[in-house]
Amino acid sequence: MLIEEILALREKGYSFRKIAIELDTTVGKVQYRYQKHRQQQEENKENDEMNFTPIVPSSYERDEITLLPQSPTSIYSFWEISSSLRQTIEHQTRLQWHELTKKIRVYDCTMVDFNGHNAHRFFDIHIPEMTNNWMITDLEPNRTFIIDLGIQTRQGSFLSLLRSNAIDTPRTEKAKQGLHVEAVNQWKTGNQNEPQWLEHFSTYSYYETVK
Repeated sequence: MLIEEILALREKGYSFRKIAIELDTTVGKVQYRYQKHRQQQEENKENDEMNFTPIVPSSYERDEITLLPQSPTSIYSFWEISSSLRQTIEHQTRLQWHELTKKIRVYDCTMVDFNGHNAHRFFDIHIPEMTNNWMITDLEPNRTFIIDLGIQTRQGSFLSLLRSNAIDTPRTEKAKQGLHVEAVNQWKTGNQNEPQWLEHFSTYSYYETVK
């Protein structure tokens, strides 16, 4: 799987999931190669600002937020917000985009068919202006997380703009089994028509490959 193939499909407007299907691989691998490429571009830009020629546009004008697992207690998020969405929010709030307080809300939705309001718990992280990525740490291993990117309104409430994919933090060495072992066995033996964990299963899973 070449990064050029991924970039070409992204330019056509393909999502990470559609690219994974097109290239016969997993969403996680596609996201990893794409983010690795972006990080390399940033390093090249810092090393040689004057002579650096971007390979891909700095923005694809799409609204998207993605999570990647980093360790049993951390996940990495990166996002893009289109100028049209920013203009819509500015019109609704009557504030300039840079005047708005940005936050990410982290939901623990382990073994839950998440509807935006039924997470086990959540917490907010204030995001500095001009930030398009964040490392979320101090999480519990072997849990499922989803994050929303949003703004704080004048009334102090949280207004969600983007919702991420669901991601599982890996198990630690001490954990004997994962959360979905019984559900996997029920599906494999034919006792269930579809996996009970639904979208909460990790993007690095076998289910993601065959879905």
